[in-house]
Amino acid sequence: MKIILPCLFLLCIFGCSKRTACSNAVSGTMKNRSGLDGCQWVIEANDKVYEPMNLHDFNSELLVDNTKVVFSFESFPVASICMMGETIKLNCLEKK
Repeated sequence: MKIILPCLFLLCIFGCSKRTACSNAVSGTMKNRSGLDGCQWVIEANDKVYEPMNLHDFNSELLVDNTKVVFSFESFPVASICMMGETIKLNCLEKK
């Protein structure tokens, strides 16, 4: 019994994956593209670039170049000065 309880405890700590509140989450990386005309922050994921139109609605601590994030979104087709990727509306954004 003395061995079983610590083993179960370690299994729960290291065996459980991190859960996210984002449903249908996609993993990506925050990229600062402010050096390009009309661009600011984009998210690169799955060989695509996404331009979030409502990034200001989320935690500004995530705005660090190369921060790994998980996010869910819906297409938000609007004109973009940056024209670097698909414009999206974020539903959820969390640090990975």
